[in-house]
Amino acid sequence: MSETENIVQSRLKTKHIILPIVFGLIGICWMFVSEFKSFGEVWLPDYINGYASLFILCAILMVMIKDGAGMWRLYLLSNKQISFKGLFRVRMLYEFTSAVTPSAAGGSTLEMLFINKEGIRFGESTAICIISLFLDELFFVLSFPVMLMILPIQDLFAISGGVAAILSLFMIGYVLKAIWVGILFVGIFIKPKALAWIIKQIFKIKFLKKWRYDAMRTAADIRICSKKMKVKPIRFWITASALSVLMWLARFMIVNFLIMAFSTGEGADFLSFRDNIIVVCRQIITMVVMMIAPTPGGSGFIEVLFENYLGDYVPATGIVLVLITTIWRFLTYYYYLIVGTIIAPKWIAKNFTKTKHINNAENNCS
Repeated sequence: MSETENIVQSRLKTKHIILPIVFGLIGICWMFVSEFKSFGEVWLPDYINGYASLFILCAILMVMIKDGAGMWRLYLLSNKQISFKGLFRVRMLYEFTSAVTPSAAGGSTLEMLFINKEGIRFGESTAICIISLFLDELFFVLSFPVMLMILPIQDLFAISGGVAAILSLFMIGYVLKAIWVGILFVGIFIKPKALAWIIKQIFKIKFLKKWRYDAMRTAADIRICSKKMKVKPIRFWITASALSVLMWLARFMIVNFLIMAFSTGEGADFLSFRDNIIVVCRQIITMVVMMIAPTPGGSGFIEVLFENYLGDYVPATGIVLVLITTIWRFLTYYYYLIVGTIIAPKWIAKNFTKTKHINNAENNCS
């Protein structure tokens, strides 16, 4: 258990919390400097009114719906065994570890531990995490063909400088997600034993051997998940999928409401229904691109991408764009850093300190 404790505590080192904040501030400062020339053209008080307050409250409501849907899905996947406080802890700790690790790593690696500490057996917590991951990745994989059916590709990838750069990054991330979803689907629903055999053969390759243990452990986890999830009724899958869609759409609508909050100035118009769809679709694309971002939580990277990719729909440049980006990142990122920093130390003290004392006592007796 001490190894697990070290893994959790490593996520709480000061540098892991400070670095995302620094990267984010750099991104926002870059936006501030690049837009400074237009500050004189924007009178911010024109954009601060009753409508702005209403839509900001709607954005906050979307945060609550997003977290509520995530907690409800966990409640469903755990067969209703976790209390409300436990669901909240798991949700906040998951978002926190996602915020302090690179986007490609995320917080999934420790989520099963968080769930296990709420009284769920480790095999069940493993199954819950794998199904949650599968549903999340499936959402992104299926979203792209749906987006292509309702919008032309120019609207999806339009960006200053052309579509080539963002399209190339997206396709790399999308292909990786599609492959991963395919592997999970085969492992969970079709041939878990065959998947374990394939993984074993692949990681016999010399330069991959150092990851062999982790790969085999993942294959074993998928087999456990398969046994537990094959017997679930169709109603279970429909509800879990609907909650996944609600969770992600609520997250994306935060941006839409923030843009509309500052679309009430002189000469500004609310987003049309079509524009709202485009903004949501572009955020889905942004999330896929974030997968290959090297910084914790995509911090710094995502602020700059936000300006270039969604800036077309912001009613004014300069301080309004910076303000929208800052509020957005606070609601979807820095909020979890703050809450996680409060919850995580208490959680570690509760779940590991006692175990550590018992182990020390056993060592002294021996």
